[in-house]
Amino acid sequence: MAAGKMTPFYVALGVVAVAGGIMIARAAGGSSGAPLRFDTAAPVTPGPRGVVFGSDSAPVELLEFSDFECPWCARFAVVQMPDIKNRLVPTGRLRVRFVHYPLSIHNKGPMAHLAAACANEQGRFWQMHDLLFENQEEWLRAGNMQRLFEGYAGRIGLDGARFESCMDERRAWGQVQNDKSLGDSLGVGGTPTFLINGRVFEEPGGLSYDRLRRIIDSLTAAPAR
Repeated sequence: MAAGKMTPFYVALGVVAVAGGIMIARAAGGSSGAPLRFDTAAPVTPGPRGVVFGSDSAPVELLEFSDFECPWCARFAVVQMPDIKNRLVPTGRLRVRFVHYPLSIHNKGPMAHLAAACANEQGRFWQMHDLLFENQEEWLRAGNMQRLFEGYAGRIGLDGARFESCMDERRAWGQVQNDKSLGDSLGVGGTPTFLINGRVFEEPGGLSYDRLRRIIDSLTAAPAR
């Protein structure tokens, strides 16, 4: 009889213990989902790979295979990309396509790619892209990257619960895997690797605004401004 009266107490105690265990696991590891693996099978999604910024009718496409943990990719994103997005893309003659290409030598990059893909689920890929590259050193030093990325999600106006579930369930990892498979099929060996209308440019420092403008001029009739 005494044992029967105590049952609700033990049930409540068990619930608290389970919740506490989840919180500890999240604090220590950043996510309760399965580890991100490059060889994890992912469903193939139809259509072109990557995330596009700019008009679909632009005659020139800059396709970038990029790794969020790559310092040269960060330099390109922070130094050159703003001019490209603000001065070249608005001309209507250039679009930019970011293709996820996390390198196997990096162990923290995959989680950043997942965060960007989860942001893309809510139409905020480029905002997360910018935060990840601008704050690369911060999240590389973080003990709990997912908690930090959840903070980034709040800063760019994402639905927090939806973002967290996407991270926990690895829901957008297939997008990253599918992008990487494209790079593998083309023999991409490092990042950043650029393709401009199918022609490969491997430049560690990234394509500068002036160089890209000259390339666009050579591929189209009117000079870019």
